[in-house]
Amino acid sequence: MRFYGISSEDKAMEMVESISEGEWVFEEEGNKRLLSLEEARLMLKELVELVKSWKSQMKHLPACTALIFVHEPSEPKAFKIYDLTSLGCASSLNPPRWKLYRRDIEAQLSP
Repeated sequence: MRFYGISSEDKAMEMVESISEGEWVFEEEGNKRLLSLEEARLMLKELVELVKSWKSQMKHLPACTALIFVHEPSEPKAFKIYDLTSLGCASSLNPPRWKLYRRDIEAQLSP
C-alpha cells in the first residue's frame, strides 16, 4: 500500500473528520486494539495534537515535516504516525510508532 505524507496537522484533522465507517485497528509496538469509529477518530485527534505539540516545542523542526501518513487521502482507511526518532533517516524510515487502519484492510498492510 502506498502512503502519502501529510505535512499539515490541520489537513490531517480534516481527514480524521472525513472517516465515516468501519471498525478500526490501533497498533502500538506490536499490540493491537479494536476501536469503534468514534474511538478511532478520538485516537487520531490525540495523535495529531501530539505531533502538533512536538513541532511547536522543537523550533528547529520545520513545520512542513511529515510525521503523519495516510493511504488514500480522498478516502482515508489507514494512517501511519512516526515519532521524532524517525527524523534524519536518509535511506529508510523506522517502523511507524502507531498505525490506525480499518479492520477490513488489515491483510493489505505490509508488516
